[in-house]
Amino acid sequence: MPHIVLEKAKSVRECYDAIDVMVEKIDGGILKITDKYINAKETSALLESVTVDKGKSQSFFIQLSSKGDAVTVRLLPLTDPEKTKGVKQLMGIVAKKIKELKPEISYGKTNLQDFIGE
Repeated sequence: MPHIVLEKAKSVRECYDAIDVMVEKIDGGILKITDKYINAKETSALLESVTVDKGKSQSFFIQLSSKGDAVTVRLLPLTDPEKTKGVKQLMGIVAKKIKELKPEISYGKTNLQDFIGE
């Protein structure tokens, strides 16, 4: 399952606030975050997402979840989209936006190295 761990991210709330509804055009499609939700305890957030990649449209959720002093960006297993380049690019964009928030945040474990540019 694709994921990116953001080390030294203080909280899910901080990461959630860094993400806005967005639309980005890519070669052969679009990437969208259409809405976002956070639970009452602020330990988990969902980003409602849509990708259109080479004519294939997928709706799914990207999840932000806390573990210790890190926040993990991953796909919500219940929505389990095909792991296309567009899906991975959108996850990378989310991680980059959060990392830009604070200089102390760094990338930890990930299998999306090619999509975060480091």
